[in-house]
Amino acid sequence: MYENVKGLSKLSTDLQDKFQRIHKRHLSAMGTAMRKKYIAENLKEVKWVPKERCFHVFWKGNTDWFHYTLDGTWY
Repeated sequence: MYENVKGLSKLSTDLQDKFQRIHKRHLSAMGTAMRKKYIAENLKEVKWVPKERCFHVFWKGNTDWFHYTLDGTWY
C-alpha cells in the first residue's frame, strides 16, 4: 500500500510506522468522499523535516499537502 510513495523508504522503520499510523488516523477523521482522495494509493511523496519534527505529505495530482506531526496531529 505504501511501497511506491517517494521518500518513505528513506525513513527509519520507526518513522515509517509513525507516518502510517498518523495517515490512517487522518483518513478515519474524513468523510467517505474525501477519504477516497487521500488514500495511500494517491500518496505522491513524504518528506521528514527534522527541524519541524513533522512529515510533509503530498498527493498525486493535488496541490493540497499536509504537515503530520509526531503527536499524531495534522494541518
